Amino acid sequence: MKNVLIVDDEKSLLLSLTAGFESFKDKFTLYTASNGVEALAVLKSTPIELVVTDLKMPEMDGFELIAHMSTHYPQIKTMVMTAYNTPKIEERLSGNHAIPIFEKPVDFDELAQAVLEGIDGKKSNGLSGISLVSFLQLIKTERKSFLIEVKTKNFTGHIIMEKGELINAVYNGKEGVDAMYGLLEEEDVQIELLTLPQHKIKREITMPLMGILFESMKRKDDVASAETSDTLALEPDDDSEIVYDLVSKVPPDESQNVDSDPHSAVNDTPVSLTSLQIKGVDTMSEIAAILEKLKSVEGFMATGIFSPEGELIQEVKNASINLDEVGALANDILLKAQKSTEIMGVGRGKMVHIEAPKAHILVRCLNESTDFSQTTTGRAHIHMVVIIEKEGSFAMAKMKLASLIQELAPLFR
Repeated sequence: MKNVLIVDDEKSLLLSLTAGFESFKDKFTLYTASNGVEALAVLKSTPIELVVTDLKMPEMDGFELIAHMSTHYPQIKTMVMTAYNTPKIEERLSGNHAIPIFEKPVDFDELAQAVLEGIDGKKSNGLSGISLVSFLQLIKTERKSFLIEVKTKNFTGHIIMEKGELINAVYNGKEGVDAMYGLLEEEDVQIELLTLPQHKIKREITMPLMGILFESMKRKDDVASAETSDTLALEPDDDSEIVYDLVSKVPPDESQNVDSDPHSAVNDTPVSLTSLQIKGVDTMSEIAAILEKLKSVEGFMATGIFSPEGELIQEVKNASINLDEVGALANDILLKAQKSTEIMGVGRGKMVHIEAPKAHILVRCLNESTDFSQTTTGRAHIHMVVIIEKEGSFAMAKMKLASLIQELAPLFR
């Protein structure tokens, strides 16, 4: 008989879930705990296959519990319940380590199905040993502050986050963004949460967390694509010859605008890794360079690129604006406007202009998919926000926005 542990400090929820799972008692035994401390006691005394935990709890919260489990019980699958609106994590970004997240109030049927699949040895629903990517995204979503110790096979690194923002990282003799890239390259890690130092810590990382995760993903894709190209060169097909784009991983005639894509490395014949010059490895720098062009607009305050879910990827600004929050709110307005224009039967809305007492806020969507609500592999889907002073050159900002978002598109395909 399999064993499942649900951890939550809401007694009414535990009682409700216990009653609901009564009909599954022939498939697994349900254990409950009201916080992380109680959960650890169950884990020590009982072989548990799956843990479903809340994040905010007294004594020992879900973050501490997940971190402890990543070190001491990495084989146990984990799922999370949260009362907060958690943005969807792209499968590409989290790979095989995407932790299932259930927003409260929990849909019981959905949770029950996930639990059954999670304890089924033939399926992989649920995460055994949470990845660093998923853990960092949870911290950002819940705006927590931690000193995170990350142990890899050869080294121990540290990451500092304050109220969900990435402050600094140290790993393998490196500091800042380079240390983060090094940590994100590691597949199997052990995570431990330590108390933040009392003194104020100088911020060394200004790039948004989502931007760093995106760049890390692109670097891995570049390496994987180069290895694929190298394999094709070693084992060519005698009957036909197909040249692959290193980013989209599809034949050029099926990709979009291959000739204009700065990442493309198309040649007449497959090429080996040793002779291939991989372009655009530091994608975030390319994005920043394009965004910098908006600084020439009179009254420019800030601009940023966001994922469709509202996660800030890269920003450039002259003013002290929390673009992460402003952009997320503007993104919500854009999504609602897009749905409304679809209902009106006038087509998909692409841009929203917010005229405020102190500034103009422009937010525009570029989605190369046929369905505005979907993201398709190999096709760009990004949102761009521009903030201009009230008396600034709004018309010029609007024109540059339309031009630059097209210029950015190839970097996101």
